[in-house]
Amino acid sequence: MIEFSGYKHQQWQNVFVLEVMGHIDTDASHFLLNCIQGYIDSGEHKFVLDCSELAYISSLGLATLVRANSRLMPEGGQIALAGVRGVAADALRVVHFDRLFNMFPTVDEAAEALQQESG
Repeated sequence: MIEFSGYKHQQWQNVFVLEVMGHIDTDASHFLLNCIQGYIDSGEHKFVLDCSELAYISSLGLATLVRANSRLMPEGGQIALAGVRGVAADALRVVHFDRLFNMFPTVDEAAEALQQESG
């Protein structure tokens, strides 16, 4: 089961933060991708996924992150991950996703990095 909430970063208004809580498994992966696509369609292009409350991510969840990021790239957007820890962090490192996604200890650091990349 997944829960999430989204908001514009207070300091970096062009960065949209999604707080992801729970498990990104098969069902949650489809839901999350559809939600991110909805935000993309409404004009969001820079995302921070706050994973500090993410307990688990499946292989399909990992693929969902790649698919979401690939949908953002033509728009000049991207996803940064913040606060990844525990089993989720281990899963990301094992498949070398720490090379595909910028990972930061905090949402603020991730948002600032995305802001700086957009000039």
